[in-house]
Amino acid sequence: MKTTSKVNPTGASRYLARLAGQSAAALAIVSGLSILNSCSTSSDIYSVPTSAYSAPSKGTLAVGDVVKFTFPGASELNQSVKIQPDGKIGLPMVGSISAVGRSTSSLQGSLVEMYRPHLNDPTVYASLEQPSASVYISGEVNTPGKISLDRQITALEGVMEVGGFSKFANPKKVYVIRTEGGKQKRFVLNLSNPLSGYESQAFYLRPYDVVYVEKSVW
Repeated sequence: MKTTSKVNPTGASRYLARLAGQSAAALAIVSGLSILNSCSTSSDIYSVPTSAYSAPSKGTLAVGDVVKFTFPGASELNQSVKIQPDGKIGLPMVGSISAVGRSTSSLQGSLVEMYRPHLNDPTVYASLEQPSASVYISGEVNTPGKISLDRQITALEGVMEVGGFSKFANPKKVYVIRTEGGKQKRFVLNLSNPLSGYESQAFYLRPYDVVYVEKSVW
């Protein structure tokens, strides 16, 4: 006499669900690998522009910059002022003045004329105390973080600012991600040459660049 085993509908459903879940997970893994592989191709790496090998000209003031003002003839007016979102700064006696887009020397010259009716010695010195522009350095460096662009700085100097390469770093694969025209471009640098004593062109960083040092595969 044949006996038929009853199929537990709940158990069957759970089994099918497990199979479906495993298939979905496998598909997700394959898709993820495909994305990584596509990102690793050379198509998303741009040729380094020749302008990157030239030190940028001294920039103009921007929103968020902190400017230091020194009055030799009226030290009580000495102060540091942050440029506001409207592009202006406020100073005693003269009120608001536009600063964004101007050099410190241009701003300084205007202030001397504005203070002439108020001070016996209207001399004013303006200097950039803290720039708002920064670059971000991450990956295989000793102390990843953000550094201020308070001067012209190269990619190698930027890495040194954050403690240098870690022992796992691959200096031959240093990526610089730069936003231009609303698009992010990636450049790959070989920084091992200058470290090994070979002559190479310096790559100058621009505001808000992201520098990423890849891990060595050995």
